[in-house]
Amino acid sequence: MNLHKQRGMSLVAVSVLFMILGLVAMGFLYTIRYGHLPMQEVWARWGKSANVIGKELKNASGIPDSFTPATGSAPGAENMPAPVTVESGVKRCVINGKTVYSDTDCHNNATATTLKLQDTQGFQKPKPAADAASASSPEQDARIKMIEKAIEKASK
Repeated sequence: MNLHKQRGMSLVAVSVLFMILGLVAMGFLYTIRYGHLPMQEVWARWGKSANVIGKELKNASGIPDSFTPATGSAPGAENMPAPVTVESGVKRCVINGKTVYSDTDCHNNATATTLKLQDTQGFQKPKPAADAASASSPEQDARIKMIEKAIEKASK
């Protein structure tokens, strides 16, 4: 009797592969149902703890903080242009044959135009039709008449 060693993946490797595949599938299904993974909340809590510890270490070491997330200002932020708003609009320029939209000036470009932004509310549910427009149609009238005739026949 000749015994030949089988080739391919070992049973342990197959089981590990399918455990990983099952974990990914469970995470995908959980994300579809709840919209987030449970580890995201854990990571957020750990991140908050890390921020608190980092601030305490900076205070203890005396190193000045160059960026303050609370104010959102970084060093040299005074020279930054104002953010684009609906009222200010954006500039449209044609540079080297390409249309560019920017919140800054177009460096004396003759094709520069200012575009007014429009604040939209995204996708909205259509409003129902007016009562006068949704008055009974001839089909509905015929149904009502047939129902009334059936009721009359049943009552006789």
